[in-house]
Amino acid sequence: MALSLTLFAAKPLPKDVKGRVCDTSGKPIEGVAVSDGFTVVHTDADGNYCFPRVPQAYYVFVSVPSEYEIPLRQGLPCFFKKLEDRPEYNFTLKPLKNGPEKEFNLFLIADPQCQWVWHVRRLREEAIPDLKAYGRKCKGPDYAITLGDIAYSEGHRNTNYLLPMIREELAVEKTGMPVFQTVGNHDFEYPLAAVEDGSPTVTMRRNRIFEDNFGPVNYSFNRGDVHIVSMNNVCFESFGYPGKYYGDFSDEQVAWLEQDLSGLRADKLIILCVHIPLDGLYKKRQNATKVIKMLGEMPNVRIVSGHTHTIKHIVHPNGVREFVAGAMSGCWWWSKNCADGAPNGYSVWKIKGNEVVSDIYKGQNFKDDYQMRIYRGDAEFGGPFESFKLEHGAGTILVNVWNWDEGWRSEVYENGRLAGQLEKLPASSEFEAPYNGSKDWWAIGYNVGVVGRGHSQGSTRNNYCSKNLHMFKYTLKDPAAKVKVVVYDRSGRKFTCSRITTADDYAELASRPQYPVEPAWEE
Repeated sequence: MALSLTLFAAKPLPKDVKGRVCDTSGKPIEGVAVSDGFTVVHTDADGNYCFPRVPQAYYVFVSVPSEYEIPLRQGLPCFFKKLEDRPEYNFTLKPLKNGPEKEFNLFLIADPQCQWVWHVRRLREEAIPDLKAYGRKCKGPDYAITLGDIAYSEGHRNTNYLLPMIREELAVEKTGMPVFQTVGNHDFEYPLAAVEDGSPTVTMRRNRIFEDNFGPVNYSFNRGDVHIVSMNNVCFESFGYPGKYYGDFSDEQVAWLEQDLSGLRADKLIILCVHIPLDGLYKKRQNATKVIKMLGEMPNVRIVSGHTHTIKHIVHPNGVREFVAGAMSGCWWWSKNCADGAPNGYSVWKIKGNEVVSDIYKGQNFKDDYQMRIYRGDAEFGGPFESFKLEHGAGTILVNVWNWDEGWRSEVYENGRLAGQLEKLPASSEFEAPYNGSKDWWAIGYNVGVVGRGHSQGSTRNNYCSKNLHMFKYTLKDPAAKVKVVVYDRSGRKFTCSRITTADDYAELASRPQYPVEPAWEE
């Protein structure tokens, strides 16, 4: 008997993406932005939307209006639907009980960066409870967004398996607030030998594991008088070299952002969240330059980023402000401090209307008034791997004020009397003696000298000896005087410190738990 073979042709996908946006009572919502990351349209009077399907698109999503709650699924924001063989994609939004929020707190979480399970345990036991407790103290609607590097894939070492575990820790039941995500260079899949049909670029395909856990990598949402945008700005040069990446945007992303921002009220505050700082990319990367120029045409804009595990306040040539946040993981969970000496932590912006009325960098498991450290100018810091003897002199104090920007001011008191103010040290890159530059040698002494990270002269040394852009000095009139340093932030909040930090205080940083540690990656 002859066998017959019947071939079934693949069913063509719908040519359009369409659907309806309604509230929980079934009433259509007009003017909601709906997008697939390439095209942005707005719903009509009947709540309907429609646009041509782009083969590369993975999700369709709404830019949640300020009048509605953030939809949640399994404790995380869920404002998107995966594009499949469906005739329609409908969204239902629940109105906020009291209308748009006039003020709220925005928590900025840079680089949780978990590479091993014990990193996730530190995230669970140290960072998340502190985040939740501080959210309660802030007393207001709280929202959070990560700034990339949720996991820590590197080279051919994939840690994507940790993303579902981290996802669970970021759920609203544990954090006390909805947590949105931004993708970072360590959140991608390595190596990559092939791309899927319809997603011809390396970057798009590498997004998939992250997207399957957290949703789109280019999206926006609204709270109060604020429009918040999160974008992937990690560009890879090729398939085979995951370490060769740079900060920029694709042509399609620039076009999408222009659509996303069009039609917004002129008085809205726009916050763009990315992973790699845009600082230094102006006139070096074509599309990053376009984005900075585009934002500069808006009257009220902020950029926030992470990636460097250091704190930096930047003003771009066209006046756009950028804030680079310190890392939740600090120096990659080896201690309790970042490479510039700031404690592991996160930033909190209090937003009223369309203004950031106050911001604070909150050290994990420290009170929020912990904003600086004082050192003697002749101190020695370090341990068995390496030590660093400062050469500023016994009559000098050094002060690390981690969230300082040009809007802050200082006072120095000797024996209870106002004697002067702090002098900002220029950023320096020195690695060798004499150790009289602007770096936080107390923090370096611990990470490099005690723990041994970056103690050899190699490519990773700068990760643990990075520049400090908020180090100050003051020359005492009386070297034996009792010292008090007072600083005031932009909102006028006062912070005071009299305690001199020494190498005996390394117990503050000796925090690596005695958890069973997975075998080290092969070199």
